[in-house]
Amino acid sequence: MTGGHGAGPEHERVVAVLSGRSGSGYLLTARLVLTAAHVVSGGSAPRAVAVRGSGIRRCRVVWSRQDDECDAALLLAEQDLVGPQSTSLVAPVRWAGLSGGHPLADCQAMGFPRAARQNDRLDTEHIECALRPGSGLVRGRYVLDIRDVSPELAHGGSPWEGMSGAALFAYGYLLGVVTEAPRNWRHQRLEAVKGRTLLGDPGFVSALARHGGGTPVVEELSAGTPQRAPLALSGTLHSTPRDLAATVREHWTPARRRFFDVMGTPGAPSEGWRTLLAWLRQFDDPATDDVEGRPELIDRRLTNPGLPPDLKLLHLLRWLEPEGTPVWRGMPVTTESLSEACRNGRFDDAGADADLYRDLCAGGLLEALAGFTRLRELNGVQQAWDEAWTSWLHLAAQAPAAPQWFRDESAESATRGLLLAALLPGPEAAAWLRTARDRVTPPPEGAVEWYDRLRAREPGPDTPIGILLRTDCAPVAAHQAREQDLQAARDRADRRVREAHDSAAAHRDRRWAAYEARRLSAVSRLGAVARMTLWFAPWCAVTLCVPWLVWGWTYPDYAGTLTWQLAALAATVLVARVPAVLRLGGAYRPPLRSPREIFRPDREVASSGAVFSGAVFSGAMFSGAMFSGAMFSGAMFSSVTRLLPVPGYVGLTGVLLHDVGFVAATVVFLLALGTLFRYARTRAVVRDWDADHRRRRQDYESRRPPGPGGLPRHIADGARSASPRERAHAYRSFIGQFTGLSAPGEPDDPDRHGPPGPPVRRRRGR
Repeated sequence: MTGGHGAGPEHERVVAVLSGRSGSGYLLTARLVLTAAHVVSGGSAPRAVAVRGSGIRRCRVVWSRQDDECDAALLLAEQDLVGPQSTSLVAPVRWAGLSGGHPLADCQAMGFPRAARQNDRLDTEHIECALRPGSGLVRGRYVLDIRDVSPELAHGGSPWEGMSGAALFAYGYLLGVVTEAPRNWRHQRLEAVKGRTLLGDPGFVSALARHGGGTPVVEELSAGTPQRAPLALSGTLHSTPRDLAATVREHWTPARRRFFDVMGTPGAPSEGWRTLLAWLRQFDDPATDDVEGRPELIDRRLTNPGLPPDLKLLHLLRWLEPEGTPVWRGMPVTTESLSEACRNGRFDDAGADADLYRDLCAGGLLEALAGFTRLRELNGVQQAWDEAWTSWLHLAAQAPAAPQWFRDESAESATRGLLLAALLPGPEAAAWLRTARDRVTPPPEGAVEWYDRLRAREPGPDTPIGILLRTDCAPVAAHQAREQDLQAARDRADRRVREAHDSAAAHRDRRWAAYEARRLSAVSRLGAVARMTLWFAPWCAVTLCVPWLVWGWTYPDYAGTLTWQLAALAATVLVARVPAVLRLGGAYRPPLRSPREIFRPDREVASSGAVFSGAVFSGAMFSGAMFSGAMFSGAMFSSVTRLLPVPGYVGLTGVLLHDVGFVAATVVFLLALGTLFRYARTRAVVRDWDADHRRRRQDYESRRPPGPGGLPRHIADGARSASPRERAHAYRSFIGQFTGLSAPGEPDDPDRHGPPGPPVRRRRGR
């Protein structure tokens, strides 16, 4: 609030009083008005309106006295007479009484005299006057001589009508209330009720205290009071600390920039700092309750290079007017605002609460705020806060298993803010801390070790650390307890899966071992040789009959020769096949009951032949290779070139027999026979039963997990596939790991197919 000129009244607190007649008044609080009693006596219900106020308000008289010595009244408005932005700045006035008999030259008053009216509208007049203590001794009132003003009305009457009730000020102190303009003095003299008279009335003091004016303290003024040079700031001259404090509250940033942003050096101070320092040195004794005094303020606070400019300005404001409203960076500070800063600022990155909270954590702000009368409850809070933070760090160090949350910078900020909130006076912080604590369900005892350890070592549930554990730490511990329970459930499920998997794997291994024992037993091997003999016998018979059916009626000798040669080749192939059959044992199972299976188009092509026709053909290739050269091999030539040794063998036979026609016919016969066998191998696929056994072994090996607790490769690959069909197949295979069931369409017969495995993907023939 902008102060008046020098040490006069504050402009925004000047009030016009309307009650049948007009008068003046002065705000002692936002609703309490000091005025003259005759202004509100005998008229209608009084009303009041403040300069730049919030409108006309109805009032009631809460105290009044009108006699020869006193003419004053107190009015209480129904609502505040000033706006919300100015309510907090209406500080209690300072009262003073005049001592000594010397005139006091610098007195001021401000009201709504009739002479100031323009077009019948009220307006203010700010007058300067001299107080003559030797005048008016009989009446017991102050007599004022007006300086430089001599108004005259055009139609007679007193030009000072309406000035009654104006407050009389000197050096920022309230001396009394203007009541009348005596006659015979050319309108240059006013009279005022003494402030001592008002404060000596118990009814006035009681009404003042009851309606928010506080208990007044009277200072002594005299003509010997030193006249101080004014200090200019934001277009206003300031002669008293209170005036400067009002301007600092309203113009925080300009004051900081002028006085403290640039202070220069002790040898070459800046102009702003030099001016402020000279103005402060005019006060030999502080006009406040600050026990440090002016030298302490300057030496310890304002010239301390470790304090930021805003904190220096706050210390200056505290010294100027400790009973006024505490302001930080232009914003009023209360215990409620400090509570909100701790509540919101410890989590926010920007905003007024976050800025105030960061300034609190930086240190020094609480101590400066505690110097104000309204925040004296903050005395010792900074020290208690530091001690609580040190105790918390020591306690947290004893819980090494605590989560990383304790060591994050954001957690440190949140923890410090909650500790401060637990130490703040007033019900606001206690209310939201209690609400936060009631909303948290702590983990059960024994669930989280570090939380139990901290709870066991806390100083008490209602201490700042105890509140911290039950508000900020309890949700973290409860979340960790839930995560531990979920992990334990997952571990139990994984353990059951591993146990089931290991059991299924052991079952498969036992079945495979039993299958291998049966397959490699002597009985199974002899049976395999017998099955091989039975499988080759009909094909041998058919093959030996072919030469007689073709050449027996024309070349019986050649048919006989070819017959014993084929028989020798068949016997050789049969004997050569015996080791492989013995190695396969029970796995060698040609389709004796279903010979049509040899023409299954989806089986593998064998490399060595399994039927007699294939054996004869291979034998023929072997014999031809003996005569035509070992250079003809399947690895070097294509399948077609494998037929070339056959004509070579037949041609050599024909040369030995000296029969060209026989040679030609035989070549044609064997080429046709070879082509037929080749077609059978590529299209009808004459199988080698060793391939089935290898496939079954590969299926068994693929089912074995790659390591302890792992999954088989074909299941893991299928589960990662992008195809829903392959993932579904992997799921069925995974279930098969535990159930041991055979795949759909495959009988559960180890002797026939080995241990059950995933179904083999078959391609249908064209």
